Amino acid sequence: MKARQIDTEVARLEALRRYQILDTEPEEAYDNLAQLAAFICETPISLVNFIDENRQWFKAKVGLDISEMPRSVGLSYLCQERRNVVVVPDTLADEELANNLVVTGYPYIRFYAGVPLISPKGDMLGTLCVIDQVPRQLSQKQVEALIALSRLVIDQLELRRHVTEVSQITEKLNFPDITERQKTAEALRESEERWQLALHGNNDSIWDWNLKTNEVFFSTRWKEMLGYKDHEVSNGWDEWIQRIHPDERDSVLQAFQDHFAKKTPFYVCEYRVQCQDGSYKWILDRGQALWDALGDIVRMVGSYTDITDRKQVEEELKRQNLRSQLFAEITLKIRESLQIDEILQTTVIEVQKLLQADRVLIFQLWPDGSGTVVQEAVLPGWPVILGKNLLDICFKEEYLERYRRGRVSAIKDIESADIHPCHREFLAEFAIRANLVVPILVRESIWGLLLAHQCVAPRQWNNFETELLQQLGNQIGIALSQAQLLEKETQQSQELARSNTELEQFAYIASHDLQEPLRMVTSYLQLLERRYKNQLDANADQFITYAVDGASRMQTLINDLLNYSRVSSRGQPFIPVDCSVVLEQAIANLQIAIADSRAVVTHDTLPSVMADATQLTQVFQNLIANAIKFCRHQQPRVHIGVGSREWGVGSGEWGVGEQRSRIAREEKTTTSPSSPSSPSSPTSPSSPTQNEYLFWVRDNGIGLESQYAERIFIIFQRLHGRDKYPGTGIGLAICKKIIERHGGRIWVESKPGQGSTFYFTIPDRALKQW
Repeated sequence: MKARQIDTEVARLEALRRYQILDTEPEEAYDNLAQLAAFICETPISLVNFIDENRQWFKAKVGLDISEMPRSVGLSYLCQERRNVVVVPDTLADEELANNLVVTGYPYIRFYAGVPLISPKGDMLGTLCVIDQVPRQLSQKQVEALIALSRLVIDQLELRRHVTEVSQITEKLNFPDITERQKTAEALRESEERWQLALHGNNDSIWDWNLKTNEVFFSTRWKEMLGYKDHEVSNGWDEWIQRIHPDERDSVLQAFQDHFAKKTPFYVCEYRVQCQDGSYKWILDRGQALWDALGDIVRMVGSYTDITDRKQVEEELKRQNLRSQLFAEITLKIRESLQIDEILQTTVIEVQKLLQADRVLIFQLWPDGSGTVVQEAVLPGWPVILGKNLLDICFKEEYLERYRRGRVSAIKDIESADIHPCHREFLAEFAIRANLVVPILVRESIWGLLLAHQCVAPRQWNNFETELLQQLGNQIGIALSQAQLLEKETQQSQELARSNTELEQFAYIASHDLQEPLRMVTSYLQLLERRYKNQLDANADQFITYAVDGASRMQTLINDLLNYSRVSSRGQPFIPVDCSVVLEQAIANLQIAIADSRAVVTHDTLPSVMADATQLTQVFQNLIANAIKFCRHQQPRVHIGVGSREWGVGSGEWGVGEQRSRIAREEKTTTSPSSPSSPSSPTSPSSPTQNEYLFWVRDNGIGLESQYAERIFIIFQRLHGRDKYPGTGIGLAICKKIIERHGGRIWVESKPGQGSTFYFTIPDRALKQW
């Protein structure tokens, strides 16, 4: 380091120590400035940072867990080198900065903006900086605001130094030595010069309270800030106190008393002060009492900072948070429940509280232009209109059309508003002086209105209030739309359930009642066939044969229809069922068909499930029977397999579980190398879910085109003529109905000439609940 640089650094450190700021306790003034910097720049981290020989010490910090770090790391050196504002949008874009320890390690800086803290004499004391862990940019206004905040930090330091010097001078006044008095007088003169410089050059206003005379001196800036002229300001303590807003007056007096009693380093308080025009400004008041050698308070000095803009921003943030909270609450109610009355009631109550309106209501419109107040929140003393049917004769069709297009009406004072006299009279009936009206739209049709009323006096509605009601009106419209859809869906579901019940009853009754007459017809036709065969002409014999065959097929069709209707109406409760036993029963029922076709049926070790044993037997029996029937002229080969996927089995693979989910592939009947094997994983677009079993029945039959994969499960749907493949076309429909009753799904994968695989699922959770 060059000699000049060394001298500069020594002077800088001496200047920093004169402020006696290092290693002091946190102070609200600096904390507020750091928080304001983070808020303005929209960053999670901000620092008021002072730099000594070896470290960077943080007087105030937001979003950081440490109070200091070595001087050799970090990015503050950039401000010190350039003595100007430094903005780094992305540290990783700079090869040198990318290797800095605060970039590669905590706090992982990606964005940095710093302003050097330079004293009035030009010494660089530290930085005010904002930091983020993602890249970002600052607007010009944000940079300017950051610079202004850095000046306030310097003002705080200067105030601290000035108060300390005044205190030291006061102590010296008690020394009797003439030389000391002369030195003290000289120091006091210099201090007075600096004091006058501070009074005229500081953007903050300065006050000096003499507790012995009870007079308060205010700087010119204080008077300008509040709009007073010299002759309009009294120096009396009592008048000063009266300028403080009544809501904060007691807390300010208590803060003074605490400072005096506890002898805290500083007095700090935020409150409102009345301006000359009667309005109020928010100020940050900071000061320090000065004690003499006897411990009596001699005087108190301090400063005012106008924080009205900051308070307005804070209030706006508070309102936005309240609005977000209200939206979240209403949205949550919409998701949890579509009870419209509850949603509308919550809306009017919360909006009334948030806007401090005298009345908030929801008005449902009817086709004739009238409407009903369906919800209301009103303060005591004002007319209650909940449940009333209202008709404003001035509320013409053009008004409705404007609201339908999203129009918002905001009337500050109905007495001076440009509205029709009869509409003014209508509003006056309900003591309305000002109102705010937004439409509630449901699928582009107007359902009603959301209104806020001010009854006690006129009111200017601001953008926040207007936007709040508009967005809530939209939320209500969405809730109403969802409720209407749900009601319609519920009605359709109830109608469908009723229709299905009636159809099942009709199918059962019709098929059951047809049994007896059909048996009689079949019996007499068979009697005719036995007695008169070969006694009539050839045509008569053929007609009788056709009639007997038709009656027999009708009997089969009615039996199948009866079985289909009984799936739901005559189903048995689910109990633990061993699928191996069920399959053995199905194979036994098909023994003749298996023997006649020389079919080879193999299967895996099957699990136990919660099911209706009779119906599950019917599923296996129908699927195996179809596999045997649709096999053309080759030897049928059928394999029944199973797999499961339990919780924790990885990445959608069909895993191996305990006894119930293990695929043993132990074939209990004769097998051959050409037997169809179980697939390791289904390829159907109907992805299986967790905790269910997947069964399949694979054959080497004729197969089918993929376009018919869904059609074959529809009742009475056939792909082949009865002369080629007999049947009623109801077997797969029964399988589908049984599987769906068990909470599963069924589908087929097949290609012509390559056989078919029928898949179906049975939930495993039922057995676990058992």
